[in-house]
Amino acid sequence: MKKFGVIAVLAGVIIIGCGGAGDTGNLPSLYQGSWSGNWSSPDANDSGAIAFTVAVDGSLTGTIANKSGSGTFGGLINKSGHLTAVGSFASGGNMVIGGMVTMSSGRISSNFNYTQMGIQYGGSFDCGAGGGSTGSTSSTGSTGG
Repeated sequence: MKKFGVIAVLAGVIIIGCGGAGDTGNLPSLYQGSWSGNWSSPDANDSGAIAFTVAVDGSLTGTIANKSGSGTFGGLINKSGHLTAVGSFASGGNMVIGGMVTMSSGRISSNFNYTQMGIQYGGSFDCGAGGGSTGSTSSTGSTGG
């Protein structure tokens, strides 16, 4: 009977020790880097330039501009690609942003929802690699809608 108890304990240790992918908290963010491009919201009739840097832990900081001016942009993209961020402006209220980001062909993009002054809107951004201020971005290609 003692043998069975020892085997059961060892089996339990092996199962627990092999369960799952382990701690992935130290893996770098897939979205790490500097990004710049444009965002738009047909719902709010607003748009502008956006530039941000994603750190190794997924935190992001940068700038965002809208038709009323420019402000700061900060938040987090988690390992699953969920974006939570705030665009802070001197006038017009903050944008509280949530959505998913995707990476494709060296670009990062998102369709997101945001709340500004108590009203919810939809929006999107598309950015290529490269940083800098929002004033240095340019648009190429079609902007069809």
